[in-house]
Amino acid sequence: MARIWTLVSLLALAANLLCILWLARLEDAGPQRIDLMLDGGAPATLYLPASADADRGAEDLGGPPAVVLAHGFASDRAGTSLLARALTQAGYAVLTFDFRGHGANRNAFARGWGSQGSLHADMRSAVDFLRSSQDIDGSRISVMGHSMGAGVALAYAGSDPALDAAVMISGGWRFDGPHRPSNALFIYAAGDPGRTREGLARTAAELAGVSRLDPGVVAGSFEEATAVSHVEVARADHITILSSQYAARKIIDWLDDSYGVERGTFFLRADPRLRTAGIGMLAFLLVLPGLGVAVGRLAPKFAQRPGAGAVGRIGLLAAALLATLPLVSVGDPARVLPLVVGNVVVVHFFAAGFAILGGLLLVKRFDASALRVGLASSFGAAVLGLVAVYLLLTPFGAVLHSLGLTPERALLALGATVFVLPFQFAFHYLLRRGGTAAAAVASLVGRLLIVGGLVLAVSTGVLSGVVMLMLPVLVLLFAVFEIVSSAVYAQSRNYVVPAVIESAWLAWIFAAVLPVAF
Repeated sequence: MARIWTLVSLLALAANLLCILWLARLEDAGPQRIDLMLDGGAPATLYLPASADADRGAEDLGGPPAVVLAHGFASDRAGTSLLARALTQAGYAVLTFDFRGHGANRNAFARGWGSQGSLHADMRSAVDFLRSSQDIDGSRISVMGHSMGAGVALAYAGSDPALDAAVMISGGWRFDGPHRPSNALFIYAAGDPGRTREGLARTAAELAGVSRLDPGVVAGSFEEATAVSHVEVARADHITILSSQYAARKIIDWLDDSYGVERGTFFLRADPRLRTAGIGMLAFLLVLPGLGVAVGRLAPKFAQRPGAGAVGRIGLLAAALLATLPLVSVGDPARVLPLVVGNVVVVHFFAAGFAILGGLLLVKRFDASALRVGLASSFGAAVLGLVAVYLLLTPFGAVLHSLGLTPERALLALGATVFVLPFQFAFHYLLRRGGTAAAAVASLVGRLLIVGGLVLAVSTGVLSGVVMLMLPVLVLLFAVFEIVSSAVYAQSRNYVVPAVIESAWLAWIFAAVLPVAF
């Protein structure tokens, strides 16, 4: 079986590398892009259309009109690149940027969920840049945002009456600005939470001055900049709406109507990077079993420990997770590690890890004999595996979310690794026992306990509801971790290597994706 997975992984590795090379080519072949730094320190990318083309049906003597496109919470400007490229096909210039605390922006996200003033300052810097840019028509600017960015876009549009349009994607249902936003479109996914969809429909009706506004109906006038509508996108959710061709076309139509553009025949091409990244990510998943086998062969071999008593060990894990939850809810975990949302998970793991290890020492069930001869070699094998994962996975971040680390984020990743490692070590010491299949089953049960414990803590009010934002990421990572860890264990019965790999990998993703709130 190991030979079969090795062959499959080698073929998948070749496919993965080909996708990385092809993705790099597609990046270079895309619309003209200018990377820049806005006033206030927000990194930004300006996408420029190939020309003020015939598709637009009008000559742009002063350059193309422009859109400021703001990302959502725990995203960055790479996450909006699919929509940005679609808009440039239609002849619009697009400026994307990283909000403070997100992506490569080295300014801190305000504690809690950020202040409107700080986020609006980033939006204002983007709009001010476009108004003074020589590459676009600074008199024709619209704002657009997704999720958190939609809320900022709506609020900013209410303070800047000179804008031509505002598009809110799956967010932005609270409006209290001094001015009525110009030509406001609320577009959301059928898979968005009901509260989001209902809130956006209600806000659209309020702006239109009616008690109810049916989806797709346009109230007001584009010529007078009073148009309002809300649109639902089928077969999409809160994230995939950004890659929806239907959503992009609806947004382009709204911008065209806002600018009075009469467009001829126009075919919106799908971004080829998305398919390439999807194939590459699938190949990456198929690489993982072979990678685990290779790392397991490099790792020092441990003696197989008996698998009896799995129920009791799982019970100890559950008890530690529950007992340490009150500790996490006291005080501000962000002061320990300033990663919004992730700080709670990391601190919880830290406390639960020491609770498990303390319990094992108390009952004299901890045997460190294997560590005395294999600890350094285990770390070395784990580092090699992590380097391979980083090199094979990071290039695909250009499509959905950058996975690179600024110096500050690299330090946070290191710190998070230190915090998570005691828990991961305790987790694998408890559950990686017996045969490969038995160890995998016990591990999967343990991972379900972790997810279930977090859901219970949120539902009972012990932890903030924002923790739920991390659950889909955790579930996906846990599934990927199990592939590698089971393969390593099958080859070496080593439980240290999986602990190190999972700790550093989880810390890396947290540090790359989550807002930093120093």
